[in-house]
Amino acid sequence: MADGAASLLSAAVHGGKGRINGLHDDLLHQIIGHLPFTDAARTSVLASRWRHLWRSTPLAIDDAHLPVPARATSAVAGFLADHPGPLVTVRLRHCRFASLDPTWPRLLAGKGTLQELALFNKDGKVQPYSARLPAEILRCASLRCLSLAFWMFPGGLSGGADIILPQLRVLELINIYISKEDLDTLLASSPVLETLTVRGPWAFRSGAFWNYHKRKRFHLRSQSLRSVVLGLSGVEHFEVTDAPVLESLILKEQSAAGCDDGGRINIACTPKLRILGYLEPRVHTLQIAGNVIRSDTVASPSVVVPGLKILALRVNFRVLREVKMLASFLRCFPNIDTLHIESALHDPSAIHYGVTREQHAELWQEASALKCSISHLKRMVFHKFRGHPNEIEFLKFIATDAHELESLLLVPLKGSFTSAAQVNEMIDKLDCPQFLAWASKVLIVSPKMDIARNLHKASDLSINDPFCY
Repeated sequence: MADGAASLLSAAVHGGKGRINGLHDDLLHQIIGHLPFTDAARTSVLASRWRHLWRSTPLAIDDAHLPVPARATSAVAGFLADHPGPLVTVRLRHCRFASLDPTWPRLLAGKGTLQELALFNKDGKVQPYSARLPAEILRCASLRCLSLAFWMFPGGLSGGADIILPQLRVLELINIYISKEDLDTLLASSPVLETLTVRGPWAFRSGAFWNYHKRKRFHLRSQSLRSVVLGLSGVEHFEVTDAPVLESLILKEQSAAGCDDGGRINIACTPKLRILGYLEPRVHTLQIAGNVIRSDTVASPSVVVPGLKILALRVNFRVLREVKMLASFLRCFPNIDTLHIESALHDPSAIHYGVTREQHAELWQEASALKCSISHLKRMVFHKFRGHPNEIEFLKFIATDAHELESLLLVPLKGSFTSAAQVNEMIDKLDCPQFLAWASKVLIVSPKMDIARNLHKASDLSINDPFCY
C-alpha cells in the first residue's frame, strides 16, 4: 500500500505543478496517510499547500520506518510535536525509550485522537525493573487498542481516577509487572474491553517488592470481555468468574518447562463460553463453579458447561492418569462439536510407561458405558499423532460413540510417518473391521497442518477455530 502511494505521489510530482494542484485534498490525504510517516513528513517541503496537507492528515507512526540510528534519538518526539493531529496509530517497538525526549508521553496523551498504541520496551526486556510505564499513557481516552510489553506498571492508581480508557476494546500485556489491585483497576476502568491477552512470566507487585518467581492467584472478572488469551508461567490459580459474555478462553504455555503443576483453572458464571483450551491433565486441575473435576467425576448440572463447542486438550496417552482425566473432562462438556487433541510425550524419567493397551481399552469401554459425551462431535483434529496403541484405543472409542462425526484429521508428529499412506497402512493392519469401515468415511491425514500459536489469531473471534491454521 505504501509503495503504491509513493508511486502515485512520484507520478504527480514529476507530472508538473498543474497535475499536483489538480488532485483533490481528500485524495492527497489518502496518499499521504498510506506513506511511511517519515516519507509523509517529507511531503511538507514540496509547497505550502503540502505542509497544510501533512499537518491535517491523520498520522500513523511506526518506528520500524525510522533508520536504526534515529531510533535512539528524539526523532519520534519531534514528529509528535510538529504534527498537531489527528494522531491515529503509534507503534514503538524498536526505540530506546530512555533516549527519547521525556515529553513523548505527554505529546501522545495530548492529541486526543489516538486509537491504537503499541509500546515495546526493549530496555525492560534486558532489565525488567528498570522502566516504569508513564502514567499519561493510561489517560488516552480515545484509545481502542493498547499493547504493552516489558514495562513496570505505574503503581498506586487511586481507584481508577488515574485511568481513563472508556473506549478501549483490545488490551495486550506482555511481561508486565503490576499489582493485583492495579490490574483490577485497569480492567474496571475499561468498560467496553472485549479482548485481553496476557503473557508472562508474570510478576505481581506486593508492597515494595516484586514477587517475580513466587506463584500467585490471577482472578479475572469482567462484564464486557469476550476473548481472553493467557500464557502465564507464574500463576498457581487462575479464576474467571462473573464473565457473562466471555466466549473464548485460551491457555498458552501455562506451565513452566519441567513443571508438573500448572495450577488450578476455575470457571464460574461464564454462560456464553464456547471455546476452551489447551487444558493439560498433567499440570492443570480444573474446577467448574468451585467443583474440582477428578478422574471419577460423574456428569451433573453442577460440573457441566453445556454451551462449550470447541475444546482443546494436551494429553500423554502413555499415562493412564492423564487418559482418565481426558475422559472426565469430556463428560463435563457434553455438547462440543470440535475436539482438538495434542498427543504429548513428557520427560520419560518423570512418568511411568507400564500401562498396557488392554487397560486403555477397558477404560474407554467404561467411558462408553457412562455415555462419555461426544455424541454431538462433528470434527476432531489429532495433533502430533504417533500411532501408539493407546492412541488407537482412543480413536476406537471415538469411532464407537461419535455418531455425528464428519471428519477426523490426523496430523502425524514430524518424523513419525513420512506419508499419509503409512498412516493408512498402519490402520489397515488393525484387527477391527468396524473401525476400518468408519475410518474410510471420515479419516483425513494432513502432515502439513500445525497448531496455531499466533496470539492475535487466538484472540480473534472472527476466526472460527483458533486452534489450527
